[in-house]
Amino acid sequence: MAIPNGGDAYQFSDGNVNAAKSVGGSVLNFSSGAGIYFLTTAITANTTTTTAPKGSIGVTTNATGVGKLVISDGAKWQFAVVA
Repeated sequence: MAIPNGGDAYQFSDGNVNAAKSVGGSVLNFSSGAGIYFLTTAITANTTTTTAPKGSIGVTTNATGVGKLVISDGAKWQFAVVA
């Protein structure tokens, strides 16, 4: 579903909701301070350190950690859990 024009300050849709969109950079930052991090580095839960704000979400394309969703605790990446 596309965000209607004027719905938010920033939009990625050009009206063609089925077309891929390129976004520069590897981090999407939000006004809350947290972000979504697209990484190429290896991620080992409770070992790999980060400066990403607490609550940030990370995913990697590296073989170590690929397919796992990780959350920053403010110091290290942790595996995401369903509560």
